Amino acid sequence: MRIDIWSDLVCPWCWIGKHRFQRALALLGDDAPAIEVHWHPFLLDPDADATPVPLREAYAAKFGSEARAAELLAQTQGTARAEGLPMDFDRGQMRVTTLPGHRLMWLAAREGDADAVGEALFRAHFAEGRNLADPEVLVTAGAEGGLPEARVRAMLDSDEGVAEVQAALGRAQAMGIRAVPTFVVDGRHGIQGAHPPEALAEALRKLAPPPAAGDGAACGPEGCEA
Repeated sequence: MRIDIWSDLVCPWCWIGKHRFQRALALLGDDAPAIEVHWHPFLLDPDADATPVPLREAYAAKFGSEARAAELLAQTQGTARAEGLPMDFDRGQMRVTTLPGHRLMWLAAREGDADAVGEALFRAHFAEGRNLADPEVLVTAGAEGGLPEARVRAMLDSDEGVAEVQAALGRAQAMGIRAVPTFVVDGRHGIQGAHPPEALAEALRKLAPPPAAGDGAACGPEGCEA
């Protein structure tokens, strides 16, 4: 089973959704098919650049008031902590572009461990308040996925990965993906949102391909029976 996941590195529900997805796979247990996961970029804030803007200030402008921004951040933080994630919006998070981070994820998918790099970037932003446009933060996250420092710096000092990430963003738009996280199973079935692990596990169980003949089937002279 191939699962394509669209997410943004500053989307709190994408971090929550990532861990709920992992718990859903664990809930499948012996029923879990072989899973092939591919991460894809999404820009929740395509107008953001490398200039840091305090996240609370950006949220206040987006949602109309500091009070409303504080309420939304507190609610999301509470959900994340209930999932065991150390989300802390008092660490001075900044609104910046996530394009460099997505380029790093693109590189990790080819030369390292994209899942580990993504986890490191989520943690850097949400738990530590690090600037995801800072090359030093990206180098540290890359190391979590087995990428050598020199390789990450060489990518950041070039245009490597820019065209590929932009093309992937275009594909998301063409597919009608407007919110994240979005999970697409075997290129056909979309699941949008950070659903509870139990609901996600049930959806995956229903969408899993049937076992191939001979995979646990009882076979006789007239065929195989599950």
